Amino acid sequence: MPSATRRRRVNDSEDETEAVAPPSQRRSQAASSSAGPSSSRSAAAPAAAAAVDLDTELRPQPLSREHVPNVRSLVSELRSSDASILRCIELLNETAEQLAEAFRNQDSCTELEQADVDLRELIDAQAEKAIRRKVLEEIAQDLHTGTTLSSPADRYKQDVASNLDAYNKQTSRKKYAKNAAYENFKNTVWVAKEDGPMPLVSDLIPREDGDEEDSDDEIQTGGLVMNFRCPLTTNILEDPLTNSLCTHSYSKSAIEAYVAAGNNKCPASSCTANVSSRSLKQDPALVKKVAAFKRREEERLIARRQTSTVLY
Repeated sequence: MPSATRRRRVNDSEDETEAVAPPSQRRSQAASSSAGPSSSRSAAAPAAAAAVDLDTELRPQPLSREHVPNVRSLVSELRSSDASILRCIELLNETAEQLAEAFRNQDSCTELEQADVDLRELIDAQAEKAIRRKVLEEIAQDLHTGTTLSSPADRYKQDVASNLDAYNKQTSRKKYAKNAAYENFKNTVWVAKEDGPMPLVSDLIPREDGDEEDSDDEIQTGGLVMNFRCPLTTNILEDPLTNSLCTHSYSKSAIEAYVAAGNNKCPASSCTANVSSRSLKQDPALVKKVAAFKRREEERLIARRQTSTVLY
């Protein structure tokens, strides 16, 4: 270890000792220092006898009800970092959409495969943060009821480790198949490269030991279908607006005329959600998907015409 590093660590230890030493001892140490070298040497033996036990003084302090606000502040700090992960997921999905569109005629794409791996890691990071928040919230709840924790650090580490171990033992299907971000990612790639509705996400993830047979409900609901047609005009969406109360989308001019006429129910079939000018939001991601859908439709139309010319 470099000598400078050793000196710094020694100084750090001295600072910690001084910080935890009783006031009377700190005063006596100061007096000894001001008395000069000879006084320091004569007081060396008593000072050694009264040395502070760092292992005892720096042990984890018990927590009680008065510390609940401190624990809840840690929960808030963890929650505030979620926005960064969500932004990374959003950017990853945008990149995947561009890659899928660029390589839609190729059977495989290394970059898309890596994006899938990266997204799973982000979902895992979300899960870990959720576990840490859950453990801290449980500790705060126990403290609020009057429980005193003599070793809160050990409790936190053990509970987090136990929950993370249970999560990591789950199969890929159980961890990702019902995750909204992962479903959106898979659908983005599917729409760009395939025809027809996407199968269940679980069908796109290789089966592992521990996976159970799909339930009847999952079989009945089938895969996700992206509908790029306006429920009012039945044509492909134009300048789409999305209803934040039900996620249905409409062509801008059609839905604005519909709402202006006094209608307040979503026009999509079987939907009972309300719709208003307040609930209508612009959807940049959908605009890109509609544009890509139009390009693919044009390509298919050209291909059909070429096939008809060859056959006839």
